[in-house]
Amino acid sequence: MVATEREAYDLLTKLDVTYQTVEHPAITSVIDVPFELPGPQVKNLVLKSKKGQRIYLVILPDEKQADLKHLAAILNEKRLSFLSEDSLLQALNVPAGTVTPLALPNDYDKKITVVIDRTIDQNNTVGFHPNVNIKTVIMPFKEFQRVLTHLDYAPLYINV
Repeated sequence: MVATEREAYDLLTKLDVTYQTVEHPAITSVIDVPFELPGPQVKNLVLKSKKGQRIYLVILPDEKQADLKHLAAILNEKRLSFLSEDSLLQALNVPAGTVTPLALPNDYDKKITVVIDRTIDQNNTVGFHPNVNIKTVIMPFKEFQRVLTHLDYAPLYINV
Protein backbone atom coordinates (compact mmCIF):
# COMPACT_ATOMS: atom_id res chain seq x y z
CA MET A 1 0.00 0.00 0.00
CA VAL A 2 1.38 3.40 -1.00
CA ALA A 3 1.65 6.13 1.64
CA THR A 4 -1.10 8.72 1.33
CA GLU A 5 -1.23 12.47 1.49
CA ARG A 6 -3.82 12.15 4.26
CA GLU A 7 -1.34 10.21 6.42
CA ALA A 8 1.22 13.01 6.12
CA TYR A 9 -1.31 15.69 7.07
CA ASP A 10 -2.69 13.57 9.92
CA LEU A 11 0.82 13.32 11.38
CA LEU A 12 1.36 17.09 11.14
CA THR A 13 -2.07 17.78 12.65
CA LYS A 14 -1.52 15.32 15.50
CA LEU A 15 1.71 17.14 16.41
CA ASP A 16 0.17 20.59 15.87
CA VAL A 17 2.95 21.43 13.42
CA THR A 18 2.82 24.88 11.84
CA TYR A 19 3.08 24.51 8.06
CA GLN A 20 2.02 25.93 4.73
CA THR A 21 1.10 23.83 1.69
CA VAL A 22 2.07 24.89 -1.81
CA GLU A 23 0.45 23.14 -4.78
CA HIS A 24 2.50 22.85 -7.97
CA PRO A 25 3.11 20.68 -11.04
CA ALA A 26 4.64 17.29 -10.26
CA ILE A 27 8.28 17.40 -9.12
CA THR A 28 10.28 14.20 -9.45
CA SER A 29 13.70 15.84 -9.22
CA VAL A 30 14.98 19.17 -7.95
CA ILE A 31 16.84 19.65 -11.23
CA ASP A 32 15.28 22.35 -13.39
CA VAL A 33 12.14 23.01 -11.33
CA PRO A 34 10.40 25.70 -13.42
CA PHE A 35 8.90 27.59 -10.47
CA GLU A 36 9.89 29.04 -7.11
CA LEU A 37 8.91 27.65 -3.73
CA PRO A 38 9.17 29.78 -0.61
CA GLY A 39 12.32 29.36 1.47
CA PRO A 40 15.34 27.16 0.94
CA GLN A 41 14.69 23.81 -0.74
CA VAL A 42 16.10 20.38 0.00
CA LYS A 43 16.34 17.05 -1.75
CA ASN A 44 15.92 13.62 -0.22
CA LEU A 45 18.04 10.66 -1.25
CA VAL A 46 17.49 7.09 -0.09
CA LEU A 47 20.73 5.13 -0.12
CA LYS A 48 21.73 1.65 0.94
CA SER A 49 24.98 0.16 2.14
CA LYS A 50 26.94 -2.18 -0.14
CA LYS A 51 25.28 -5.30 1.23
CA GLY A 52 21.93 -3.52 1.67
CA GLN A 53 21.88 -4.00 5.44
CA ARG A 54 21.57 -0.29 6.23
CA ILE A 55 19.34 2.31 4.61
CA TYR A 56 19.90 6.07 4.82
CA LEU A 57 17.48 8.91 4.13
CA VAL A 58 19.82 11.78 3.31
CA ILE A 59 18.45 15.33 3.34
CA LEU A 60 20.60 18.04 1.78
CA PRO A 61 20.21 21.43 0.10
CA ASP A 62 18.81 21.04 -3.41
CA GLU A 63 21.81 22.72 -5.03
CA LYS A 64 24.33 20.44 -3.33
CA GLN A 65 25.67 17.30 -5.00
CA ALA A 66 26.06 14.29 -2.74
CA ASP A 67 29.53 12.75 -2.95
CA LEU A 68 28.59 9.12 -2.29
CA LYS A 69 32.20 8.02 -1.72
CA HIS A 70 32.73 10.77 0.85
CA LEU A 71 29.38 10.05 2.48
CA ALA A 72 30.13 6.32 2.64
CA ALA A 73 33.42 7.06 4.39
CA ILE A 74 31.75 9.33 6.95
CA LEU A 75 29.09 6.69 7.63
CA ASN A 76 31.72 3.95 7.88
CA GLU A 77 30.33 2.11 4.87
CA LYS A 78 32.33 0.53 2.03
CA ARG A 79 29.96 1.86 -0.62
CA LEU A 80 26.55 3.49 -0.94
CA SER A 81 24.09 3.21 -3.81
CA PHE A 82 20.55 4.34 -4.50
CA LEU A 83 17.69 2.12 -3.45
CA SER A 84 15.78 0.44 -6.28
CA GLU A 85 12.18 1.50 -6.81
CA ASP A 86 10.93 -1.82 -5.39
CA SER A 87 13.12 -1.47 -2.30
CA LEU A 88 11.99 2.14 -1.89
CA LEU A 89 8.36 1.02 -1.90
CA GLN A 90 9.18 -1.63 0.72
CA ALA A 91 11.11 0.82 2.90
CA LEU A 92 8.82 3.88 2.85
CA ASN A 93 5.74 2.94 0.79
CA VAL A 94 6.45 5.78 -1.66
CA PRO A 95 7.48 5.59 -5.31
CA ALA A 96 10.63 7.25 -6.67
CA GLY A 97 10.05 10.98 -7.12
CA THR A 98 8.01 11.31 -3.94
CA VAL A 99 10.64 10.48 -1.31
CA THR A 100 9.93 12.40 1.88
CA PRO A 101 10.67 12.09 5.58
CA LEU A 102 6.90 12.41 6.08
CA ALA A 103 6.75 8.76 4.93
CA LEU A 104 8.95 7.61 7.85
CA PRO A 105 5.94 6.24 9.77
CA ASN A 106 6.04 3.46 7.13
CA ASP A 107 9.52 2.39 8.25
CA TYR A 108 7.91 -0.09 10.62
CA ASP A 109 11.15 -1.86 11.56
CA LYS A 110 13.11 1.39 11.98
CA LYS A 111 15.69 0.31 9.39
CA ILE A 112 16.29 3.84 8.11
CA THR A 113 18.90 6.20 9.50
CA VAL A 114 18.10 9.87 8.86
CA VAL A 115 21.10 11.94 7.76
CA ILE A 116 20.80 15.73 7.54
CA ASP A 117 23.41 17.95 5.94
CA ARG A 118 24.81 20.44 8.45
CA THR A 119 24.63 23.26 5.93
CA ILE A 120 20.82 23.31 6.09
CA ASP A 121 19.83 26.43 8.03
CA GLN A 122 18.01 25.16 11.11
CA ASN A 123 16.65 28.65 11.76
CA ASN A 124 14.82 28.69 8.43
CA THR A 125 12.07 26.61 6.84
CA VAL A 126 12.27 23.28 5.09
CA GLY A 127 9.87 21.76 2.57
CA PHE A 128 8.86 18.16 1.89
CA HIS A 129 6.29 16.39 -0.23
CA PRO A 130 3.29 15.12 1.77
CA ASN A 131 3.67 11.66 0.15
CA VAL A 132 2.64 13.14 -3.23
CA ASN A 133 4.85 15.17 -5.54
CA ILE A 134 2.27 17.79 -6.56
CA LYS A 135 2.45 19.60 -3.22
CA THR A 136 5.16 20.76 -0.86
CA VAL A 137 4.63 21.25 2.85
CA ILE A 138 6.82 24.05 4.17
CA MET A 139 7.49 24.22 7.90
CA PRO A 140 10.06 25.71 10.27
CA PHE A 141 13.04 23.35 10.57
CA LYS A 142 12.42 23.18 14.34
CA GLU A 143 8.94 21.79 13.62
CA PHE A 144 10.48 19.15 11.36
CA GLN A 145 12.81 18.18 14.22
CA ARG A 146 9.74 17.69 16.43
CA VAL A 147 8.30 15.32 13.81
CA LEU A 148 11.52 13.29 13.79
CA THR A 149 11.59 13.16 17.60
CA HIS A 150 7.97 12.02 17.70
CA LEU A 151 8.78 9.27 15.19
CA ASP A 152 11.80 8.25 17.31
CA TYR A 153 14.51 9.22 14.83
CA ALA A 154 17.72 10.83 16.03
CA PRO A 155 19.22 12.23 12.84
CA LEU A 156 22.93 12.32 12.11
CA TYR A 157 24.03 15.86 11.27
CA ILE A 158 27.07 15.70 8.99
CA ASN A 159 28.63 17.57 6.08
CA VAL A 160 27.40 15.52 3.14
